[in-house]
Amino acid sequence: MYDIAIITSIYGEYDNLKPVVEQNGAKVEWVYVTDNFSHIKTGHPNLDGYTFHYQPREGLHPNRAAKFPKMRPWDYTNAPCSIWIDGSFRVTSPFFARDILKNHLELCNIAQFKHPWRDCVYDEAAETMMLARYQDVHHLIPEQMMKYRNVFGHPAHWGLWATGVIARNHNVDMKCFGEMWLNENMGHSYQDQLSEAPMLRHNNIMPIDLPGTHFSNPWLSYEGSVNHH
Repeated sequence: MYDIAIITSIYGEYDNLKPVVEQNGAKVEWVYVTDNFSHIKTGHPNLDGYTFHYQPREGLHPNRAAKFPKMRPWDYTNAPCSIWIDGSFRVTSPFFARDILKNHLELCNIAQFKHPWRDCVYDEAAETMMLARYQDVHHLIPEQMMKYRNVFGHPAHWGLWATGVIARNHNVDMKCFGEMWLNENMGHSYQDQLSEAPMLRHNNIMPIDLPGTHFSNPWLSYEGSVNHH
């Protein structure tokens, strides 16, 4: 039985798979989900140590397809908790899993880095509307924000978290939140930072903050990709 899973997913060759880093103080399952069939046929130099899930989702934009392991990690592991990391992150510390378990998931059901610049989904929506990498869903965002204001009553400046790293316990509350969050990303914009905070608040969940930011912290390096600029 694993103590925790570290899960990542790359669809549409959006990022490069980073190698496993052996963890001390916790039994870790490393999980990789992708639509890249060549990783089955020819392998990948960094596949060693991963539990590999080949899961094509035809008809979905790669950014939407990658939301399934991100928002329903319990479908890919029997571990009681997990750490989601976007493909743009490289684990650099052998104590990453141990620290998250002992210092965060024993205290709260979910832990994330605060957003480095904003604390409001409406401000994030305005910024997203200026980013070329979300241009195909720009038209969906105004109606989505109206829904959060008028239907969910979500207040401005309630809080905002970077969603590239998410530590979670796999309990009923988190599964309900994850299902709702996934539905928002299927029905609205796939810019998931726009929907996470409203779904957290709707489910009476408040994350505990991870130390530092996703750019500077004790465990990870953020490498990005051409798709993140």
